[in-house]
Amino acid sequence: MNQLACGHAAPHAGHWCVHLLDDDDAGHHVRFTGQGVHHDLLCQDCARVALPGQQFKSICVDCQHVRLGHSSALMGIIGRPQVRTRTTGLHFEHREQSLPPLAGQSLRAITALGSLPGSLWLAVNAHGELLRLDLDEGSLARLGSVGAETLDLSARLALHVSPCGRYAAVVNLHGARGLVLELATGRVTMTLDRGSYHETRCEFPVAFFRDGTRTLLAHASTWNRLDLSDPATGELLTPREPGGRGRPGEPMPRHERDYFHCGLTVSPDEAWLVDDGWVWHPLGILTTFSLRRWVHENVWESEDGPSLKHLRECTYHWDGPRCFVGPRALAFWGFGGDADALLDAAMIHDVETGKLLRWFPGPRGEFRCDGNLLLASAKDQGTSVWDVETGEQLHQDPTVVPTAWHPAARRFLTVMPDGLLRESSLSGAAW
Repeated sequence: MNQLACGHAAPHAGHWCVHLLDDDDAGHHVRFTGQGVHHDLLCQDCARVALPGQQFKSICVDCQHVRLGHSSALMGIIGRPQVRTRTTGLHFEHREQSLPPLAGQSLRAITALGSLPGSLWLAVNAHGELLRLDLDEGSLARLGSVGAETLDLSARLALHVSPCGRYAAVVNLHGARGLVLELATGRVTMTLDRGSYHETRCEFPVAFFRDGTRTLLAHASTWNRLDLSDPATGELLTPREPGGRGRPGEPMPRHERDYFHCGLTVSPDEAWLVDDGWVWHPLGILTTFSLRRWVHENVWESEDGPSLKHLRECTYHWDGPRCFVGPRALAFWGFGGDADALLDAAMIHDVETGKLLRWFPGPRGEFRCDGNLLLASAKDQGTSVWDVETGEQLHQDPTVVPTAWHPAARRFLTVMPDGLLRESSLSGAAW
């Protein structure tokens, strides 16, 4: 196989103008050819006008992905990629369940309960009551409550349940405070407070995970610090000296970051944590780091540890759709480097190395994973189903606009009026 201009012998992925070969840090434009995701990369001058004698060189897939992974260097997009489809027998099957006690109630948040495939859900209503919904049995049970003295029950709430099913965290999604409860007793085991510095700009960072036999909680304790706690007792497991910003014009203290921690996502093997935060100007920076190192080796791992990687930088965009599609593979929405010019797409990165693995155009909305399928749900188009490996759209149902997803049961839940709940699950062959 002949050597390409990048110095590698591999199938070429596209072309670069010769000017980009001489400057690894130069900004670039992406020009799509209209054939799948095939595209060329151009410097600013070459993108401005088709210059006579313009020269291009063939580049391998890996080098193309390295350049695309530097989304902050993307200066513009020319044309559009081709969204590919494949006909399959996939379709959604629905089951409706009426729970009369829910009639007239407003569910402020709902999420899957437990890691078993049964149809168990946890919800919080407008009165702050925690409700266990068993749609296989058609039953409802009250587990406890959260008070208005801690949470603003009129604002958006978010629910997080531990993998062991013993604990739940209830937080104001864009607020400063939250609670952790033991579900068996309804007892509040700890309170959460991330402070009131731009807290309305991003989601409250909180996530449960298991470390061996222990259940732990990652959560924000101020705008630029994450901590680990034992949800059973509230014990702080990452004690560190108090941080500070220093005086104007002085550098940040050692280990401190000028970074707003936002929505958190734990990898399926519970080894990595993804943080979709931002920094001033504002610039969204999607980061990842090792939970094992944070728990066992370095309490500063979330600030500047060696496992910390930046996956994407994007102006004015953070807390976007994202989900894991493999033990190390994170899919997140949006091709591009600016919130005003993002293309609908799934970008798939390796969270350990930070490298772009592959990407495909088309998905939009909230991301969920079902085996080798990516499910994207948006209010204006329903739910579309995508093959993670090939990037093809396999099915779309405009009627499925779900409220929540149960990964163990592999089904959506849609909360409907008058206590009616609808479950939707995929059926049929994908091949």
